[in-house]
Amino acid sequence: MDISEQYNDLTARITDSLPLKAFPIRELVQIFRKNGHPITLKTELKITGVYNSGDTSGIMCTVEIADGYKMACALTHLIFLRSDKLYSDIMDYQRERVKRIKQLNLTGLN
Repeated sequence: MDISEQYNDLTARITDSLPLKAFPIRELVQIFRKNGHPITLKTELKITGVYNSGDTSGIMCTVEIADGYKMACALTHLIFLRSDKLYSDIMDYQRERVKRIKQLNLTGLN
């Protein structure tokens, strides 16, 4: 299965499981705060949408906080509970995506 097929498969499985709960990584917390929403690492986010943007950006999610504010972020910017049924698949994606980003940064998109 090539990267595109892997992204499509995981995107479909996440879509079928929406809404999902997740928590932000530190960088995402900072973005929320810059936009006037003082969340913490323990703030629960609700994933309401998921999109496969291809190899350049990977899998993107629409996340919502309790006050209704929504923003888009990469799946790699979210932390999931081990009890989530897609936990191991998402973790595998996140690990491989980080490696892929490093590879793309070294070789470029060509």
